[in-house]
Amino acid sequence: MAGYLLDTNLISATAPDRRDVLPPEKAAARAWIIAEQASLFLPVTAVAEIAAGIGEREASGASRHARDLAEWLAAVLTNYPDRVLPFDTEAALQARHLQHEARLRGVTPGFADLTVACIARARGLVVATRNTRDFVPMGVDVLNPFEA
Repeated sequence: MAGYLLDTNLISATAPDRRDVLPPEKAAARAWIIAEQASLFLPVTAVAEIAAGIGEREASGASRHARDLAEWLAAVLTNYPDRVLPFDTEAALQARHLQHEARLRGVTPGFADLTVACIARARGLVVATRNTRDFVPMGVDVLNPFEA
């Protein structure tokens, strides 16, 4: 499988934005997603992180924003019906090596980042993220589409 696994920050770059003019790095990320659409995959971890964020907004009383984000997430998932990749046993077994590599470089990745890296390694994908500082030490291939 060749392609890119989108980290949460990249998927979130496509979320509704109330600004009239997008920051250049966000516009660059959105343009990259459009250009690479056919080779993009979503990790189930990112779906969970986004869903949890929507739940936080609901709990804080931001129900309109939560509703807008829930509709956006549903549309995203509709566009990737068979390209949401699970954190399965094959991916989980990558954690040993990736955690070891990161620790040797003085980095302790969070569990969400580790699972994204594991899914990417198991499927032979490049992690597309703004957060290169946490992924590079794990030894996975990384691309930052936010760089305009």
